[in-house]
Amino acid sequence: MIDTAKPNFPNTAKLTVDLHPNRPSYRGFMTPVGPVSLEPDPSFSALESAGATINKSAEAHTVLDDAFLISGQIPRMTSYETGIANGIRLEDEKAGWQPDALIEDERFVMCNLKGKGLVVFTGCSHAGVVNVSKNAAELGDGLPLYAVIGGFHLSDAQEEKLQSTVDDLKKLEAKVLMPGHCSGWRFQVEAERVMPGKVVPLYGGQVYGLSAS
Repeated sequence: MIDTAKPNFPNTAKLTVDLHPNRPSYRGFMTPVGPVSLEPDPSFSALESAGATINKSAEAHTVLDDAFLISGQIPRMTSYETGIANGIRLEDEKAGWQPDALIEDERFVMCNLKGKGLVVFTGCSHAGVVNVSKNAAELGDGLPLYAVIGGFHLSDAQEEKLQSTVDDLKKLEAKVLMPGHCSGWRFQVEAERVMPGKVVPLYGGQVYGLSAS
């Protein structure tokens, strides 16, 4: 839960929070006995009360003096990345829970690392890490894909989906894969087998740098 008390940060500019304009109050998943809700998403007003400046955008756009690009809606290009089974969202209590398997307001962030190529930060890849990577390559105007970093959402993937993901990521020829929290150890093992040397451990608190080579 967000602390709506205004933070005491004197002499500093407000934090800008970049958000999709159509955000639900709650997300969850449907079970045979009914909906299971996750924690509520902080509302626009709650974030503003905490001192944030809200920037709403549904389209791809750049931020921080064009240093980073935030994607628009991620196109679904693969047949096996189908979103969250039984995903639901609640926008209006009168309307009730609505299906939301695709989570179409999900976005990724990327930048151009000079001399290397595109670095993509995936979020949780509910759209599929291959769909994310392909869309990043399209938005990158021909720049090579250097690194894909973040959650790949494969910890519960069936074997066919896991293998298809590894095979398609290999075709995209990223130099570095840094699978995070929801990626699962099975993906990491298979990706290292198929693409030896490309999988880099990703843990909270680590600091990474670039060599001159």
